[in-house]
Amino acid sequence: MFRYILLFILPVFVSAQTKLQFVKRVHSFKHPESVCIINADKIFIADIGKTFRTTDRDSDGVVFQCPINNINAKNKFNKTFKLNAPKGMMSANHKLFITDIDRIVIADMETGAKTDEIAFADTTVSLNDVFLLDDNTLLVTVINKHELYAINLNSKDIINLSNSATEGANGLCRYEKKIYVCGFSSKEKGKGSIYEYDIETNKIIPVIKDLGHLDGVKLFNKKLLVSDWGADYNHGKIWEIDIVTKKARIICEDEDLKSPSGFDLTDDMLLIPCLDSGTILVYKIITPETATTNKQ
Repeated sequence: MFRYILLFILPVFVSAQTKLQFVKRVHSFKHPESVCIINADKIFIADIGKTFRTTDRDSDGVVFQCPINNINAKNKFNKTFKLNAPKGMMSANHKLFITDIDRIVIADMETGAKTDEIAFADTTVSLNDVFLLDDNTLLVTVINKHELYAINLNSKDIINLSNSATEGANGLCRYEKKIYVCGFSSKEKGKGSIYEYDIETNKIIPVIKDLGHLDGVKLFNKKLLVSDWGADYNHGKIWEIDIVTKKARIICEDEDLKSPSGFDLTDDMLLIPCLDSGTILVYKIITPETATTNKQ
């Protein structure tokens, strides 16, 4: 009898996991690369411009601003300054930090005015994601150099933190005293890995090797959500990674997930820019808690 009770309960237990429910698809973008959500009334979307060339200094890059419930009502944020191929974004202290090939552009979120710029001496770098470690320190990934850098905002000193290659260094996020970095691709097997950077020891180690062509990463419920372009760059998926067990599972695999890039999320919504198709996909995040609430 006990065995049959277990068989009855098990499917309920297995299904009680985070999953994504498709809400809508928003067109009208060229090549959206990242999303930065401030609140429901203000989100930023970085678009590299007309062509799918992420290192062209063509001045046609745009950061749009819009509300989350009306993404098509997009207004150009960088009206008073030019961008080439904006990628990762981070907000803090009423400022928006934008990576743009070989520089970090800093703008006032309220006025839309450019307030500062931090340029890399090596103009061959291709900066990707950016993250504010503390009030005075930015972290930024360099995808073509396979490196992680720290930038002192006061002195503008740029420090290479990489003690080993983080191949295809892409999205990054923080959990406690660890920084997690996605790798887009590796030289040997093609697929990228998840890396863990320890802030205290300054060591980088791979957490999961050769997972996929990884782009964006965010922390949700003490787990990592990671976007993956897929084997042919055209059939993407979203992974959920347990940081403790180092196990990964797919929570979304959708034919519309074409080159899913630097996404962002709220408590119950996830917005994914698809770089190649020019769309923003909106999903509702379903957790065991919300599923239980909806049933009551």
